[in-house]
Amino acid sequence: MLALLWMWTLTACGDAPAPDAAGGGPPPALVEVAQVTDGALTDAWTTQGEVRALDAAEMAFGAGGPVARVFVREGDAVKAGDTLAELDLSLAAARLRAARASHAAAAHQLQQARTTLTRSEKVREGVLAPNELDALRAEVARLEAQAESLDAGADLAAAELGRHKVRAPFDGVVTARYVDPGDWVNAGAPALDLVSTEAVEIRVAVAQSLVQRLVPGDGVTLLSEPEVAGRVVAVVPALDPEARTALVRVAPAAGDWMPGASVPVRFSVTWGDDGVLLPRDALVLGPGTSRVVKVVDGAAESFEVQVLATASSGALVSSDKLAPGDTVVTRGNERVRPGQPIQLRETP
Repeated sequence: MLALLWMWTLTACGDAPAPDAAGGGPPPALVEVAQVTDGALTDAWTTQGEVRALDAAEMAFGAGGPVARVFVREGDAVKAGDTLAELDLSLAAARLRAARASHAAAAHQLQQARTTLTRSEKVREGVLAPNELDALRAEVARLEAQAESLDAGADLAAAELGRHKVRAPFDGVVTARYVDPGDWVNAGAPALDLVSTEAVEIRVAVAQSLVQRLVPGDGVTLLSEPEVAGRVVAVVPALDPEARTALVRVAPAAGDWMPGASVPVRFSVTWGDDGVLLPRDALVLGPGTSRVVKVVDGAAESFEVQVLATASSGALVSSDKLAPGDTVVTRGNERVRPGQPIQLRETP
């Protein structure tokens, strides 16, 4: 009885591995496999973008004074050149009239002096002394300079009058109004905001890893209702120091877009580096390393690979031990030991 108990204890406490069918080594690993292929890896990245008007202006008066009239309100559509608001014009208009009158008087004096000089030059020689002709010529030159100066003064007064008005620099819609009649404003103080609804772009902040794969001209999809195609206009080669993202400008091919609206943007990115394609499940990830289990003559061979890119559709890796057509383990690879026999798992 004691002998039987002793033998049972040895059997229960033993930790000998289960032999394989041949009586040695580990049993075959039950796994699923896939084929290594060549080609490019394509993935889709979706991120939020913001609609921005290509033309947007915060308009202000170029002069200070009391606001006399404001002709528009928020939402009004305007044409380039329309007068949107104006200050009290009385003083500026008076200065312009005075400048033009002074120029007109100087121009008249100049014309008379030129006429006198012309007549004097036609008089027979000896009637007028040479110094008298020189004096007439000097007077004409003086009046020419005076007329030119007064003409410039009239232009300056006209420009000053123009600064008392806010005109639309382009076709657009008024989005903000900051002044009303009777308000006193200083030169440069905001009066109206105007945006163009004809020309817009989508601005997207994208991750550094994606920016490196984008170039102007790449196609994108704007996930609006309905979807609209677009193209990358520019990639700003600088990262935001806090968000670590870069600005990408996208031009929509069509559609009515409201500046300030948010729209998802889908980028199709292709990695064509030298490498081979395999399913993501074929990667065995470790601390700072990635390994692949390859089936060679019915047994497992494990080695490290360099992961060039990953996507939902697979992974692009580089290794001199992998080639298109090789078989790699995709399920059960975490438990497979080097040299262990491989047995394919039946899939329904």
